[in-house]
Amino acid sequence: MNNNPVTQPAWKQNILLSFFSVFFLFAILEIALRAYDAYRGMGFFSNHRNLLTHDREPLKPFRMFGFDLYRQKDGERFISSRHGKLFPVRKPVDTYRIVVFGGSTTENGYAQETAGIHYPLIMENELRQALNTDRIEVINLGNSAYATTHSLILFELDVLSWNPDMIIVSHNINDLLVSYWPDFTFDYSNKYSDDFYMGRDSDTYSTMNALMQHSAFYWFVYDRIKRLQGNIPLQRESYGMDLPEDSKAVFKRNLDTIWQLAKANDIKLVLGTQALESSEEYFRLHMDFKPYNKLIKYPLQEEFVNHHRIFNNIIKQVAAENKQITLVDNNPLLDDQKEYFVDLVHYTPLGVETLGRNYAATLLREGAVNLVRKNSGYQLSELGKQESTGDN
Repeated sequence: MNNNPVTQPAWKQNILLSFFSVFFLFAILEIALRAYDAYRGMGFFSNHRNLLTHDREPLKPFRMFGFDLYRQKDGERFISSRHGKLFPVRKPVDTYRIVVFGGSTTENGYAQETAGIHYPLIMENELRQALNTDRIEVINLGNSAYATTHSLILFELDVLSWNPDMIIVSHNINDLLVSYWPDFTFDYSNKYSDDFYMGRDSDTYSTMNALMQHSAFYWFVYDRIKRLQGNIPLQRESYGMDLPEDSKAVFKRNLDTIWQLAKANDIKLVLGTQALESSEEYFRLHMDFKPYNKLIKYPLQEEFVNHHRIFNNIIKQVAAENKQITLVDNNPLLDDQKEYFVDLVHYTPLGVETLGRNYAATLLREGAVNLVRKNSGYQLSELGKQESTGDN
């Protein structure tokens, strides 16, 4: 019988020693990380890593996500375009108002950040110069991930009240990707109900996050784990060269509905096709490691390119069936010109300039910008003549 009292609680001592070692290491790492934050100017007691203290992006009714459409200034409410330019809600007299709908290829975030431009701005400048008037205004409502469903909602619930003279609609890839998500639905909820679009409140507001929220080191590790989990390579399988009929029909239905709404309100509709850099390299630049890649399988590259072409052909079909619609075909000018693209569909500043000029040139060539609005009594054509002759 072993009567040595020192050896009996040894396992307890080992557990306590391990616990205090881990705690001590955690404390050292916590202090080191906070010291690093202080060195960077954040402050030793900064809570900036704590996701629970960050402002939540509120869900937008009906749209779910996106930017705020309105802003107060000097007690008056203004329309706030995608990049913050303000416009009066009530359209000024003698103003020709164009509203542009689309996703990230209309938002032009990269070109805006690097060069301060987006294609609606380029188009506005080109039209003003060609028609010799500054009374043309172009409001950019493009937002990353928006599809025709979002544009329909924006058009009916907000833009109609702004009394636009013309709307420009350009969609393709965001609608097309819905076809690759499981269980296709007519309202695109099979895609847009995913946490990537709806937010991850259930993950963020977990019990562990609440308990550890004041630890900078915990949030540092949490962030690294989330990044690793998000790096999910894309998967591919053959879909065939055609798309399901429902996918094509819903895309056309949405465009037709936009047209009917524009026609009923005497608004000029312009439809634009979406340009594409069709290489697999540029496809992967954008689609690799999307957080939702675990849920979907993409078609083979040549199939995807043909699917994208099918959606562009649907845009052309809607325009051909309704002669009052003006079509801007961007594919012949931009497709597969690498200097215009940062990935498969998003543009460099040079691409944005080329796109904006193509829209303006087509509208001018087709005579689509009718500066005389008989129903509103606008006399912008006369204004342009006066400005060109110097008569005031």
